[in-house]
Amino acid sequence: MNKQIWNLYKASEDGKKIISLFDLSNEVPLYDRIKNLYTIGKKWGANSDFESVVGDIILIWDDLNRQNLLKESLNVESFIDDFMLVEGKWDSEKGKFIFYNDKVYLPKENYRRKVFIIQEISWILTHLYLDCFPIMNPMRFDIFQRNCNLLGLELPDIPKQRDYREFFLYYFDVCDALVGFAKDNNLTQAELCACVYDFATILSDEKKNEELPEPTNVWFTGAKGNNQFIYLDNLLKKKDVDANQCWACNERTKRGDIIVMYCTSPRSYIHSIWRASSNGIFNPFTYYQKMTTVCNGIEVPKVTFKDLKDDSYWGQVPIVRGNLQGLNGVEITAEQYEKLLEIFKRKGMSLRKIPKLFSSKSVNFGTIKVEKDVEEKILIPLLEKIGYAEGDWTRQLSLKAGRKEKAIPDFVFYPKGESHFESSPFVIEAKYDFSSMIEFQKAFSQCFSYAKMLQAKIMGICDKERLVVYKLNSTGSFDRNNPIFENHWKAIYPDSVIGAKLKQLIGAEVVKGL
Repeated sequence: MNKQIWNLYKASEDGKKIISLFDLSNEVPLYDRIKNLYTIGKKWGANSDFESVVGDIILIWDDLNRQNLLKESLNVESFIDDFMLVEGKWDSEKGKFIFYNDKVYLPKENYRRKVFIIQEISWILTHLYLDCFPIMNPMRFDIFQRNCNLLGLELPDIPKQRDYREFFLYYFDVCDALVGFAKDNNLTQAELCACVYDFATILSDEKKNEELPEPTNVWFTGAKGNNQFIYLDNLLKKKDVDANQCWACNERTKRGDIIVMYCTSPRSYIHSIWRASSNGIFNPFTYYQKMTTVCNGIEVPKVTFKDLKDDSYWGQVPIVRGNLQGLNGVEITAEQYEKLLEIFKRKGMSLRKIPKLFSSKSVNFGTIKVEKDVEEKILIPLLEKIGYAEGDWTRQLSLKAGRKEKAIPDFVFYPKGESHFESSPFVIEAKYDFSSMIEFQKAFSQCFSYAKMLQAKIMGICDKERLVVYKLNSTGSFDRNNPIFENHWKAIYPDSVIGAKLKQLIGAEVVKGL
């Protein structure tokens, strides 16, 4: 973290105001605490009905107190396993909630729903314990991750298994990492919250790489119920339809991909076409974990389920034959998408503004089964095309990291140093497959740690499908959500324009001059 910029923020009027709103000392009454958190949380997607937020939190608070779970010292595992919630009603005459023990609406064993209320739980725990931290909007955990990354705050890996108890425990692992960061940087609890949620957000507000890459995949996702339909209708009526909207989708979604929005009952038709403005997001603290953000919505002719079923081609597509069950995140092939566009055209729509699926000349890399194949058959030939010779990089370079540990980056360019390599302008970490969001995050974190040790100004990660490149920004970090280059190998290799752009960014002569 840049201490100089932080100190300027902390001394500013805006900084002082945000820090005071995050004052989490027990002297601040719970109602005022919630109101303060809500004031900040609105831009993070907090519920627009403040009284509803207060009511829910105080109801949960009283029920947890009634169960004697909010003790002076919190036993994390006991708290996670033992708490349950029953129906309660405010008794105005008695001035308290009346609870009905025979009406359980959140059983002890339902960890999925417990995780779903992590925002409310975290606000309560933060009020009581200095080593807890408020989650402002679980839907955008990717922004929280981005902010932590900008600060150089390393978060623990998200649990791989679909175990909701582990996801709940992960909240406390995150709190441990944040507390450690606060101690290292001499931050109070209020300063820590302001640092992560406001200061880091300000740091990220520099000019971003707004251009979407060419789409390489198409996905179905669904909307259900009148509220979601009206929301979509209103969104498309706005002049600015570029604002990112969070929607359920496949975890393997790539930024730039095409999203086909299908409205299920009671409408049952294709409503609009969108673009993914982020890679797939894995949110550990939401009911549905796999999501993406969408932008650039375009309304299309209504293509009903009957239209699809009666179509000679689409009627044989498995998702249609299965009555569109499990629609969210189903991949649409290039051929299927072309046939869908033909239906739009038959219904009188011009396809001029409809995004087209990326297509390229066939590129044969041979058999790619392991990480070494990615390095030897895809990455190294590309490096040679943009001006590197074999002696310009070192592979599997050992770095001293502490007294015993050794870090081993895959590709280190022009390393310098005497007894141990101390610096390099550019590092690349290669993986076999980081199509899942969790594996992508792990690859980024691993490469980021190497880049930080070597004081690199550019870093890249790649797998069998694509290359992603990041440049050190003005905050002294790499923003995971804003690479300077991202594209698929099958687009990079045959396209001379893309190749020239990549050479301008990471070509041998460019990197040598850093």
